Amino acid sequence: MKTFFRILGLIIISQVLTFGFIFMFIGDSVVEITKLDSKVLIEEMGLRSYLLYSQIASVLFPAILYLLIVHFNDINAWIKLQLPSNRHFFMYSVMLLILAYPLIQLSADLNKYMPFTDFLKEESNYIESLMKEILVMNSPIDFFINLGIVALLPAIGEELFFRAIIQNELLSTIKRKDVAIILTAIIFSAFHLQFDGFLPRFFLGLILGYVYFWSRSIWTSVLLHFINNGLLVFSAFMMQDKIDEIASESPQTIPMYILLMSIIAVFVLRSKMIELNRKELNKDITLQDKI
Repeated sequence: MKTFFRILGLIIISQVLTFGFIFMFIGDSVVEITKLDSKVLIEEMGLRSYLLYSQIASVLFPAILYLLIVHFNDINAWIKLQLPSNRHFFMYSVMLLILAYPLIQLSADLNKYMPFTDFLKEESNYIESLMKEILVMNSPIDFFINLGIVALLPAIGEELFFRAIIQNELLSTIKRKDVAIILTAIIFSAFHLQFDGFLPRFFLGLILGYVYFWSRSIWTSVLLHFINNGLLVFSAFMMQDKIDEIASESPQTIPMYILLMSIIAVFVLRSKMIELNRKELNKDITLQDKI
């Protein structure tokens, strides 16, 4: 119950700071604030500024504030700010993400069969149109700005918010890593309100959650999150003249043999990272015994 109220408190902090952000830029009263939506804010501020400030207000600042209030005395240990004790975690994690892409694409195909209300579909389509708009880049400067807004800032803010706080809070109560990681991945995917991409984002959340747990370092999941979003920005920048064509194309069916190879690769890398995690834990126990 304590964990539930803590997570609820985190979400309340997120909403309060978001409303404060709206009030600072547009609202003159609480009544006006409640009538505003993202479309009005984007018209007033511009899309990039809106995404920058909303990411800071709804994710990064709430996470930092929560950690300072609730875990000030053990903030380093709670977040796991140290680098992985074994640098192979970085290599295995990146390989895991890349080799899991066929499975993520399969989950995107399956997502089409999920029933959603008209409201959720409309909201998803609107957010998708915003992403398509921001991925229009006319210069290298636009590319680096997008890399910061779409890749770097979410990688840091969302990993603190979801993995360092929500996943750890759930794990401290449930004591079952799989349940905590799965629940966090569900919350992570739902938080984005883009339900036509719910399953692939849920799958990505699982990868980020397990990598964070195995490596015992926030920097591993931050790196993967940045690579995942950064690849989207980079590929869009390199294919600007075809971005409308690519967006309208239906995804190609993935051959079965590629899916099987992806599954095998994921399980092999999973075993490698679990083995590495156990070795590092044993080293820590042995070191503590010597002390």
